[in-house]
Amino acid sequence: MRALVVFCLLLALGAWLWATGGPAAWLSGPEIAPGDATDAGAQTDASSSAGAVIGAGPGNGTVATRAEPTRPNAEGLADAVTACLQVVDHATMKPIAGAAVRRVQGGAEIAFTDERGLAALPLADREQLAVVNDGYLLRLVPTRLGSTEAEPQQVLLVRDAWSWRRSFHFVDPEGKRVAEAFVRFRPREPSPARSPVPAGDALLQRAWTEHTMLAALPVCDSVPVQLGSFAENRVHRLGDGAEVRFVCAGVFTLEVATPGGLVGSSELRIEGGAGAGGAAVRIQLVRGETVSGLVVDAVTSAPLARAELTVQGGEPLGLVATTAADGAFAIGPLLPGRVTLNVRHGDCEPQAVGPVTAPAAQVRVALQPLPRTSLRGRVRSRPELTPLAGATIVWSPGAGAPVTATSNADGMFVLPATGTAAAKLLVQAPGHQSYAELVEPGSPFAEYDLWPGTPSVRLEKGLSSMLQGIVLDAEGRPVVNATVRWQPAQQIAMGGVPGRRVLEGGTLELLLVATTGIDGAFALETNQFGPGKLTLVGAETAAGRIDVQASAGKTMNGLRLQQ
Repeated sequence: MRALVVFCLLLALGAWLWATGGPAAWLSGPEIAPGDATDAGAQTDASSSAGAVIGAGPGNGTVATRAEPTRPNAEGLADAVTACLQVVDHATMKPIAGAAVRRVQGGAEIAFTDERGLAALPLADREQLAVVNDGYLLRLVPTRLGSTEAEPQQVLLVRDAWSWRRSFHFVDPEGKRVAEAFVRFRPREPSPARSPVPAGDALLQRAWTEHTMLAALPVCDSVPVQLGSFAENRVHRLGDGAEVRFVCAGVFTLEVATPGGLVGSSELRIEGGAGAGGAAVRIQLVRGETVSGLVVDAVTSAPLARAELTVQGGEPLGLVATTAADGAFAIGPLLPGRVTLNVRHGDCEPQAVGPVTAPAAQVRVALQPLPRTSLRGRVRSRPELTPLAGATIVWSPGAGAPVTATSNADGMFVLPATGTAAAKLLVQAPGHQSYAELVEPGSPFAEYDLWPGTPSVRLEKGLSSMLQGIVLDAEGRPVVNATVRWQPAQQIAMGGVPGRRVLEGGTLELLLVATTGIDGAFALETNQFGPGKLTLVGAETAAGRIDVQASAGKTMNGLRLQQ
């Protein structure tokens, strides 16, 4: 529910920015005149494998982070179908086959519609979904659990008749087509706010708003919709001949790059009537340039290994270069021209270097070292406060890579910390809940106490109570996905850790609700002990509310609630 509220707030904020014209920040790169729209011979794949090290030169190479697979796995789904969508065309009311259904949070693809337009969804709880289909506006779907094939939740897709459409071909120096490229469209001027759908049609207005909001979110990374200055830094992964839909007309600077080392730039003018297509755009690519050099400690002049370099302001590939053992680096492919590099190392102050003109070699970067100190502590298991061996402790400073340590047989650990600012210290151990705290370098020795991570252990140690039972309907049949709530007569305040800036794990936080499974059964664990009421959310009968006594370390079975 919290994620649903946050998303709705973001949706409202985005709609306001869209209506008011949004923020503007402009960056123009070097230009190469675009070619014509004619074919350029046989297609070739000038890209390397996704996420491969692509830099050439003395460093560890450059990784194109945007070329790495980003589609997440669908985790946390139910074991059975709990909802069903039917996707139909708004104008004809005919079912649409092959529409993709994705999670808004995380972006996982969980279903496709069949020839009837139906998509069966194994959702564990209500969540926001997006429906994506070529040529249609993106639609946001707050799912309704309990919908079925017989009575599905209907989603109306609206054909996109208002965006400008352009397709793109990318050509290598030998005149051959490039199979895939990464493209960023930088507007030359702020995009005008527009709502082109017919005034007074609430459905079309809502569909357009959802489309422009979803197109800016990771869930729709594979959907080439360009929002102008409202998402000017978005990078599109385009195959040869791919079509991009532009929400706003205007003049754009294209920045193009491939993991195979090709780059290009061009001016693109989108104009004419809304909804119109245009001639295919041909972009000539050239071999990219490289900036190379050495990163050293400014005090000792010793080379710094594992320093990370990125391009200030970004570029299409999301390049990250890492220095080798001798401090050497090489970052590319880059467009010819001036570039500023951001350089980070865990033991040094971050620094912006440049601008330098690509290509460039023997660039020397001297980083100022941070003050060094140590963090010491002991990890223990609650409630006995016995030492925990083998716990993993991770120190995550704002700049540089995390530092990791492992607790010894006495639960003790020591790890080097840099800088003076407080940072997150995360403590994890098998069978325990995670603990995180903001800690300053040089802080005195401290105890880090972890709660057991499994209900059976918490119950055995008297940290919780278990309330188990079943929910039935008026005919005595099990009720699936019913919500059961525990309402203690007197709620106990959790103490936390006084004087510490705990981020998570300071108290044993257990939900006061549980959901029934396919057999109507529930198991609700609580550390709010004493008398109280167990209620079936939404029930209006006396049988949907019973008096219960929750006792530490005890399980109460056979509880029965009825709708």
